[in-house]
Amino acid sequence: MNGVIFLPKSILGKIVILCIILLLFFLYKLYSVNRYPFDSEQLNESKEEMIGHNSEQAEDSKGKTERKYQRGEFQAGINLLVYEHPNVLGAQKLFMNLRSLGVNSVAIVFPLFQSGWQADRVMVNPEVTATVEEIKALILSAHAEDLSVMIRPILDEKSLQSTGHWRGTIKPQNTAAWFESYLSLLLMYAELAQEANAEIFSIGTELNSLQQNEYSNEWLKIIEEIGKVYKGDLIYSFNWDCFRDIPNIKFVSMLDYVGIDAYFPLNAPDDAALEELEEAWEKLMSEIKEVLMNEAIVVTEAGIIPVAGAYHAPYSWSIRGAKLDRKTQINYYKATFSAWQNMIQGIYWWCVTLSEPDPGVIDYSPLGTPTEEVIKEFYLKNKPEGIKD
Repeated sequence: MNGVIFLPKSILGKIVILCIILLLFFLYKLYSVNRYPFDSEQLNESKEEMIGHNSEQAEDSKGKTERKYQRGEFQAGINLLVYEHPNVLGAQKLFMNLRSLGVNSVAIVFPLFQSGWQADRVMVNPEVTATVEEIKALILSAHAEDLSVMIRPILDEKSLQSTGHWRGTIKPQNTAAWFESYLSLLLMYAELAQEANAEIFSIGTELNSLQQNEYSNEWLKIIEEIGKVYKGDLIYSFNWDCFRDIPNIKFVSMLDYVGIDAYFPLNAPDDAALEELEEAWEKLMSEIKEVLMNEAIVVTEAGIIPVAGAYHAPYSWSIRGAKLDRKTQINYYKATFSAWQNMIQGIYWWCVTLSEPDPGVIDYSPLGTPTEEVIKEFYLKNKPEGIKD
């Protein structure tokens, strides 16, 4: 034989098949890394987070961090603002963190655009609007942490501000064309929501100038067409300043929930104590409750930046000359939740992102700040023992 080994054809064939399988597996892993890139450090962080998450689940079983509201009950929520192409591992880490605070619902908010306040077409911006596949990955990651999901496409305002407008004052030159383009985008995301089993879908946010009854046929068409592809719950978010109109708006009766972006200015001193903020809310709530008493209300946005007096304009992202004041945000969260909780189906605080929280930055996010402890008071069965200033 001259030292040469001849293998039977059957064995040789099995070896060839095994090599092909190994090659396909290698190509699949290479594709996965390129699709959702991460380095070894990220992978190690993810493993550490999973270990921590398992510990949290063990604590849950002992009643130490058990959520007060389970998924499908009161929507103990927060808004995730996504102006980027998200990293899946970063989202996983965030959702684990939110779960540990008692959160059971997350609203995934991502931008749609138009070229100006009178434009006739709504579109995505590929540079900052997450793809359908990326949004689906976020939904699945949230569900993996036992979080319900609301899908909230929202009209961006940067292109409107140069002319002194915002999403609530747009006036398309061709309204029919605007609604047609808007519906085509909503249907794409509604199909995604159905495929990924997202629990709630938002058909619009703060479109004051286009939500009146003269456009009711357009909204009824949107609701009808979305209902053909999506079987979950529908919501529309009204801005705080038009809550009195809600009972008379025709398409409201076709919604499962009425959303309120509750940025009501509060009449209280810049250095108001908790009791003063509660009194300011109480003066507003008597009328709010009377107007909305027959609606299934969800507060889809509430929050302020942590500076003194921010509750005078809670919708403002910045206040000139403002200085960081965490206690103001703490008191606002407490007063707001107390004012609304007995008349609503849920509340979503505004807002967090996929970036690592920076406690030194003045923004809406409560993460990494003492306000986290307030959220735990609201959303966990066993309340923390105190709030740090």
